[in-house]
Amino acid sequence: MSILRLAPCVILLFSSLSHASTWNGRIEEGFSGASVSIADVAERLADSDFIVLGEQHDVAAIQSAQAAMIAEVAGRRGDRGFSTAWEFLDAKEQPRIQETFDAFNSGSIDAREFLVRTQGSARYLNYAPILEVTRLLGGGFLGVNLSRKDKEPVVQGGLGAALPGTVPSGFGMEFGGYFDRFKSAMEGHATPEQISNYYSAQCLTDDVMAYHLISGRVASELRFLVVGAFHSDFGDGVVKRLRLRSGGARVRTVRFVDASLYTVAELRGLRQDPLYGVVADFVYYLNEPKAF
Repeated sequence: MSILRLAPCVILLFSSLSHASTWNGRIEEGFSGASVSIADVAERLADSDFIVLGEQHDVAAIQSAQAAMIAEVAGRRGDRGFSTAWEFLDAKEQPRIQETFDAFNSGSIDAREFLVRTQGSARYLNYAPILEVTRLLGGGFLGVNLSRKDKEPVVQGGLGAALPGTVPSGFGMEFGGYFDRFKSAMEGHATPEQISNYYSAQCLTDDVMAYHLISGRVASELRFLVVGAFHSDFGDGVVKRLRLRSGGARVRTVRFVDASLYTVAELRGLRQDPLYGVVADFVYYLNEPKAF
């Protein structure tokens, strides 16, 4: 299916990318840095089992680009089926999420009302294009996260304080570069004990999302995950847990970047880090960088 037959929000995205720009709409291959089109990326991702869309939260251009990517990839797969999982939805709420998505599918509620019912408000209206494209292409919509209430004991007291039933069988902590990056981001904002607890909650979140992404999936189904980029950068976090839990599934990553938060020099160093390696299989830039 052509992307231009899909939601108006996606059409507007492609219209905006047609204007000459330096960074807005640029997609680079992670390993080589070669520029590629969204069609090329979609063709290469179409045989995936899981595609992790690492984002900066709640940036209109990014969520529209994610919707376009979902549409391009899913449209190439015919009737093999797909689902979109969203970090902001909890796995234990899946029956209610399904009921609400069914109402959205039937047209009895719109995307705004779906967000109100699942998020408590329409604050995250930027995610409407992802909902719309998933519906238009016949996909499912999944909650995969642990609730804030269930995470809180770990945030406060570490893994030993986790509530019964909240730590999946086979859970494992990740260290190395992932912990180093987490510690670097948190230093100055928390005590060493707090950082340890927060990191435990971070790793638990990664593994819970991986566990529920795999759970109930049929072999031919593609599952997208819309998630904060720290959970997926450099193949760490949820990406590593997915690969370990799935036993050889094809897990691919796309990093979406709001270029307006960076200088050109910073953007040039984002794709590949000298310590941690390549940030994702593909890097998709939206907006233009700072002028200084």
